[in-house]
Amino acid sequence: MSTDNTLFAAIDLGSNSFHIIIARELGGRLQVIDRHKEMVRMRAGLQPDGSLAPDVQERALACLRRFGQLISHIPPENVRCVGTNTLRNMKHSAAFLQAAREALGHDIHTISGQEEARLIYLGVAHGLPHADEQRLVIDIGGGSTEFIIGHHYTHQHLTSTEMGCVSFSQQFFTDGVLTSKRFKKATTRARQILRPYAWQLKQLGWDAAYGASGTIKALGAIIEANGWGEQITYQGLTKIRDALIETGTVDNLSLKGLKDERKPVIAGGLAVLIGAFEALQITTLQVSPNALREGLIYDMLGRLVAEDAREVSIRALQAWTRVDPAQAARVAKTARVLYKQVHNSWKLHSPDFDYAKLLHWAAEVHECGKAISLKKYRTHSAYLVEQSELAGFSQQEKAMLAAMVYNHRGKIDLKRFEALISPHDKRLRYLTLLLRLAVALHRGREPDTPDPMLVLKDKKTLQLTFDTNWLAAHPMTVLDLHTEAKHLQDIGFSLEF
Repeated sequence: MSTDNTLFAAIDLGSNSFHIIIARELGGRLQVIDRHKEMVRMRAGLQPDGSLAPDVQERALACLRRFGQLISHIPPENVRCVGTNTLRNMKHSAAFLQAAREALGHDIHTISGQEEARLIYLGVAHGLPHADEQRLVIDIGGGSTEFIIGHHYTHQHLTSTEMGCVSFSQQFFTDGVLTSKRFKKATTRARQILRPYAWQLKQLGWDAAYGASGTIKALGAIIEANGWGEQITYQGLTKIRDALIETGTVDNLSLKGLKDERKPVIAGGLAVLIGAFEALQITTLQVSPNALREGLIYDMLGRLVAEDAREVSIRALQAWTRVDPAQAARVAKTARVLYKQVHNSWKLHSPDFDYAKLLHWAAEVHECGKAISLKKYRTHSAYLVEQSELAGFSQQEKAMLAAMVYNHRGKIDLKRFEALISPHDKRLRYLTLLLRLAVALHRGREPDTPDPMLVLKDKKTLQLTFDTNWLAAHPMTVLDLHTEAKHLQDIGFSLEF
């Protein structure tokens, strides 16, 4: 099937609904040509043990199969799919992610709350007229609510909180009964959750406030349909609250502008927004047409035609941990040379994942753990990669990077690879071997770079050859390669040189 390189698709596996948008890039701007939403209610299927109820899982996979049909003609590198709060809270999510990949035909990446907030702001900012204003952006999802302060396309503050329309509806309105007492408890809880961030948000300040995603769009539509205002105000929100209390139960809800699909979670979302208005002393909130999905596409465009946010994050981690940039560059260069020689034989390529970039980034930060301690520094390096807020990286990408960094020397821990979904679990073993060889060849940190030739005698037998007399002039490297050969033998590989 032919593909259209001008088309991009973004998929958001939200806690309440799954969204897909398909857009065409026209001179750096997006023309949305299709969008679709399904109320999967994944958060409602999250069990106390962190697993997903079977019926909800099947509903999610069926939705992803339908999405897969919509994007079958779009180049894989132009498709991005992310999961948010529910996937972040799901225990042992690898099995679901594997099934989801097969249903959709693409990897699903779980993103942190901070990354979600960054992408939301990017999407909202691109949908607003150019104005020299400081902005507050609020996005209420099914399981989390994000608060961002920014100016133009640059954010200054990102906050993700554990409260959402589904989680608050489950916690405070579980049986569908709507009372003044329950709303008071819910809004008080929202203010408590916001308390650690409210002072900083108000100190940064804003000229205009914008709200994104389903809950805020729904509340804005109710206010407008009932003639309570053209923007979201505290007065308008309290009118909705009073109307819900007067109705008494979710089952009996009949409010102009309120869609049936939104009724089960409207009370929880309303309580979160009222709590935010009170905690932050918001006067008016404008509804944004854009949200996370649009942010994903603009972020993809940035990766293709501008600067990849992940590159910026790697450089920031290097600077913060004072990695030796010259040594990192030497290791990265040699790793790249080795990769080019064997990537076809080892099938280290994918239409929707750039393994060469991952290898390069691992080489650039493999020594970052030395900022903590030389002893067990590979453990510290892996921890820093996994736990740092690296803008642009999903949790899966960080786990892959950490697995490589941890295993760049010493005894190889295969469990770190086994925890990854297919095909990454197998391919990262090969990729890590290339990183290990590059690190071993540069242990002396000399400015002269060896130009080794790596040949695969078979899939698991590696042969390294060097320029005449190079090994003879580097006896420590010879010893290190003998040690490396023993480590590789432990996992079924042979190294000759």
